[in-house]
Amino acid sequence: MGFSRVAALHLVPLLTRIVLCAVFVPAGWSKIMDKVEFSGPTAATIRSLTEAEKPTSTPVSIRQELTPPSKTARIAAESPLEARRLYGLSVMLHDADLPYPVVLAWLAAATELVGGGLLLVGLFSRLWSVGLGIAMGVAFVLTSLPAIEAAGPFALDVTTFTKASAQLALLMLALGILLGGPGGISLDHAIFGGGTHTARNPRESDPEPEED
Repeated sequence: MGFSRVAALHLVPLLTRIVLCAVFVPAGWSKIMDKVEFSGPTAATIRSLTEAEKPTSTPVSIRQELTPPSKTARIAAESPLEARRLYGLSVMLHDADLPYPVVLAWLAAATELVGGGLLLVGLFSRLWSVGLGIAMGVAFVLTSLPAIEAAGPFALDVTTFTKASAQLALLMLALGILLGGPGGISLDHAIFGGGTHTARNPRESDPEPEED
């Protein structure tokens, strides 16, 4: 087996998984464990989302729902709030009219943290690559695509261009694991097998059948 084939079957998938792990594990950890300060409309949205998750025994009348909040209540709702970083993602999902934004934000963060870690050892690699690919696709659509549509792909500022490029690159790497598999150096290969076979030397011919 030549070096090119060894690299394609073993080294390239391994390096791809290492890169995905190095990116997604810190990102997921930061979303779940780090707390940041939100203020203004973002803080108000986070408060409304977290309050909506809490069960309430007090019925809300239609009159109360239609009454806009007072200036004092609005100022209180927009006051600085310290929360997990993932709640910033939940606000983004809420603004995109996606259902259950807090649940989706937790799911995305957990997929990045757990999926990125298990990709390093190559366990259930295709499953995690689907989740991480979806996360990057949604991130690109919500953050980078509007800027590209507004300014055009050749007029983006450096920060936006770098972010969009990174999102697409990570999406392609996850797609590579999905389509090509985790490679021979992985738990998936050790447990489930398949996928890598030694190439047959084309110079070797089949033995001729013996004549009676």
